[in-house]
Amino acid sequence: MIEKTYFTGSIEAIFFSNPSNFYKVLLIEIDETNAEYDDFEIVVNGTIGDVVEGDSYTFYGQLTQHPKYGEQLQVSQYEKAVPTSGAGLVKYFSSDKFPGIGKKTAEKIVETFPENTVDSILEAPEKLDGLLTLARKNSFIKRLRENHGMEKVLTKLAEYGLPSKITFQIYELYKEETIEKIEENPYQLVEDVKGVGFKTADKIASSLGIEADSPNRFRAALMHEVNTHSQSTGDTYIEAKNLLEMTIDLLEEARNVEVNPSAVAEEINGLIVDGKVQQEGTKIFENSLYFAEDGIRKSLTALTNRSGKDFADEKLLTVLAEVERDLEITYDDLQKQAIIGAMNQQFFILTGGPGTGKTTIINGFIETYARLHQLDLDPDHYNDDVFPILLAAPTGRASRRMNELTGLPAATIHRHLGLGQDEAEDALGNELSGALLIVDEFSMVDTWLANKLFQAIPGSMKVLLVGDADQLPSVGPGQIFADLLKIPEIPSVKLDKIFRQGDDSTITDLAHHIKDGQLPSDFTAKKPDRSYFEVSANFVPQMVEQIASAWQKRGNNPFELQILAPMYKGMAGINAMNVLLQNLFNPLNDRLEFALGDMKFREGDKVLHLVNDAEANVFNGDLGQIVELIAAKYTDSKQDELVMDFDGQELTYPRAEWYKITLAYAMSIHKSQGSEFSTVIVPMVSSYSRMLERNLLYTAITRAKQSLILLGEERAFAQAVAREGANRKTYLIERFMGENPAAKNLSVEIVSEKVTDKKERSDKEKKPAAPVELQGQIRSVSKKMPAQVEEISLFEDEEIETLDKGSLTEALILSGNFDPLIGLTQQDFAIFNK
Repeated sequence: MIEKTYFTGSIEAIFFSNPSNFYKVLLIEIDETNAEYDDFEIVVNGTIGDVVEGDSYTFYGQLTQHPKYGEQLQVSQYEKAVPTSGAGLVKYFSSDKFPGIGKKTAEKIVETFPENTVDSILEAPEKLDGLLTLARKNSFIKRLRENHGMEKVLTKLAEYGLPSKITFQIYELYKEETIEKIEENPYQLVEDVKGVGFKTADKIASSLGIEADSPNRFRAALMHEVNTHSQSTGDTYIEAKNLLEMTIDLLEEARNVEVNPSAVAEEINGLIVDGKVQQEGTKIFENSLYFAEDGIRKSLTALTNRSGKDFADEKLLTVLAEVERDLEITYDDLQKQAIIGAMNQQFFILTGGPGTGKTTIINGFIETYARLHQLDLDPDHYNDDVFPILLAAPTGRASRRMNELTGLPAATIHRHLGLGQDEAEDALGNELSGALLIVDEFSMVDTWLANKLFQAIPGSMKVLLVGDADQLPSVGPGQIFADLLKIPEIPSVKLDKIFRQGDDSTITDLAHHIKDGQLPSDFTAKKPDRSYFEVSANFVPQMVEQIASAWQKRGNNPFELQILAPMYKGMAGINAMNVLLQNLFNPLNDRLEFALGDMKFREGDKVLHLVNDAEANVFNGDLGQIVELIAAKYTDSKQDELVMDFDGQELTYPRAEWYKITLAYAMSIHKSQGSEFSTVIVPMVSSYSRMLERNLLYTAITRAKQSLILLGEERAFAQAVAREGANRKTYLIERFMGENPAAKNLSVEIVSEKVTDKKERSDKEKKPAAPVELQGQIRSVSKKMPAQVEEISLFEDEEIETLDKGSLTEALILSGNFDPLIGLTQQDFAIFNK
């Protein structure tokens, strides 16, 4: 067995400490090491908990050779170097680290625990009862754990193969009870610790001897599937039948065993009863998404129930005519309807594609609103008073674009709400102040952020949401903008006439053809503002290099050329394109370069910010430039540092924070939303097949302001146009309707498929049997009295127990038809009558 490299010594200096992720850089005076190392000091870095200058520790890890700064130790684990000799322990226990323990008492403690002293004390503290008073014993044990226990816990967690960042999250949550809680139920980590999935917890459980049919194992797998399903699909719920099937596959694959489907189904019921997940009929929700959707309904119901009509239509039309004259613009009837509708309603939505006049309407609406309310539109005149009009967008670039187009201050939604980068999904923001809120690019807003925003809106505030419903939905779960447009109670106007298109402009026209599911006959023809090149995936890099070289030779700004691609991997992917353009636009030329994994950073590089940081005023999607690289030996943090400029704001990130940025010569189409670029290159090849969707291509094309270059395979573009994006499964519309519209049908299809054993499912393709129809009236379920559900046989060879027994059986879940009030007792119903 290879011995781990270690260094034992006292901490001379803490060069750098990041409290958010426990990353530290320390200087150690070496007392002992098993490495071939000649110096008397060494710099160690890594994820390290609370340490004290002057104290001794043993650090384990790997020696790394920096080309300029010599050898350093990359720490994998560490422990406090506690004395082991009797004399050393007496001195240690009687030091000021343990108030109230004198030399004689310390000697008695060492006599009582002669071997493995510290570990023995922590394992059997009751043996101190005759030596110390209760208060002093508790104080001694507490301080001993603080000085020694954390390292022991972290070492144990490291043995389970958990990353150091995760181990600190676990310790911060459970403290000294960490090992006890994990050994009792390692599956609790799936619910409690972000970043711990089912397979990680299952490996720990297996090492602890926990059986594969443990109910806790079933629950953890179910919770894992509920959580990951929303993240991977964008749905806000999962059907119980799908949840059961996916969970069984996960459970059986993880340990190569068969599990009892009925036992797994029973745990779904248990999770519902315990409030770990929420249920609406056959739909199972992750808690934060369920309550976020319901929060949106409550907030918008309150807003839309308030009258926003403050002025007579004649007055509105008179002022609007003045605005048209002063702005030298003429609105058509639909645009006027949008402005008047937004003026008359407390909550209003405006949607439309590129060139349909959304910005023109926003400016006209602001001007009309200000004149009717006699508002001064010069923010400088307000001093300490709140400017009454709030402009917001999901990203920093989109908010700055609002500022450029309106001349008024704009900020991200996160900044308005005072939300940081690590806020929980259910964390609420500050209440907004002002009279009018306009939010642009609202299609990018997910369920969690929409709920936070709507809850922060005071009842007196008028709201206008603006966006393009045909663009990509939010990265996070939900399709809030598209759903709100389908709710009759929420007033909206959809713009469909194209205004913004010059004589030589064809990009907007192409975008609208694609939106309508058409690839125009002249798609591959050369146009004044767009070009098409037919190339296979292997030749995309060569073609991109030729185009970019020609662009650069004409003296154009490299930052105005943007590649937008659907995927990161592959020859035509984002990662490869970033390396190619970095070497073309910003070659190394014997300059300093820093590496982060496979990525290289150089002075002058174009970078993309990946997280929201309201305090630093930089947000996910912001583009910046690296202006300086500072080597570790010149920095206070003793780490390499990058200095970046984000729209005039300078930020310095030590290496521990480089995860917040990436190269941005090429970026994903999702990341480009809310931005516009002078020239856009869109590669689209068949190898992207699973990503090819209409709204993806539409979003990419509408990012181009002046010129668009399409390259790849025509069949790939045709495939993208033909395939509509999957409609996300959400429950927002049903919440506004008060009941599931499907319940109005007079027949319900019940799939009579049963989950069989693993062998049977692997031997034949799973096909649903012919649907059985339940004829007759479907009655709405009263909250005051549970419905009497008729017994239905779903399988020819098995009778299914009636639903009033209060449990979700395997067959009932697979049927897709069970009582949505299952599990409630008569006492629960009594609550509704209060």
